[in-house]
Amino acid sequence: MSPLDFLEVQMMDRGCSPTRAEWRRVCEHARERRISSRDPVYNDVEIADRWFLISSGTAGSYYTHENGRVTLTRFFEAGHIAGNVSSTWTQDYGTDRLMAISDLDGVEFSHEFLLNEYLTGRQFGQYIRMKVVETLQYDKDLLVCQSLNDADALMNFLAARHTSVFEHALKKDIAAFLGITPQAYSRILRRREHT
Repeated sequence: MSPLDFLEVQMMDRGCSPTRAEWRRVCEHARERRISSRDPVYNDVEIADRWFLISSGTAGSYYTHENGRVTLTRFFEAGHIAGNVSSTWTQDYGTDRLMAISDLDGVEFSHEFLLNEYLTGRQFGQYIRMKVVETLQYDKDLLVCQSLNDADALMNFLAARHTSVFEHALKKDIAAFLGITPQAYSRILRRREHT
């Protein structure tokens, strides 16, 4: 399924049926994009001006702290809209690198187009507004999990919300998300296999 076909199915699943003219306008602003595993989708050394709707694959958002330590703050999968929110809004350099964990396919839109659709769009705008609400709920749930500072709780969150992460991500990626070493992650996996 092409990324635009995936988007159309996603919209229909949420009750959003664009007219032919609206869909044509969306397609005119869309850029289908394929990114190879371990390549950047967006870097933290560029000012973000686009958003990427993932149709297949897994990506991760990596934040580099002042001391050089890297934290994987979030995973993205099919159906997620990924970008660098702080950079997009401030028009300053990004704070995170968005990297492909597996091969990614998707559709890219300019920030200007998506913002206009969010504010005034009909069916596509409704879909974008729904995606924003879904993202806010996801971020709230993730923040609650992260505040527990419990690797098992975050593992449960991943198992419930990210079906492909365990299949595609490296142990070091999952460990970085959990805030533990790869060795500690291996111990958790062994313990879970025995229970």
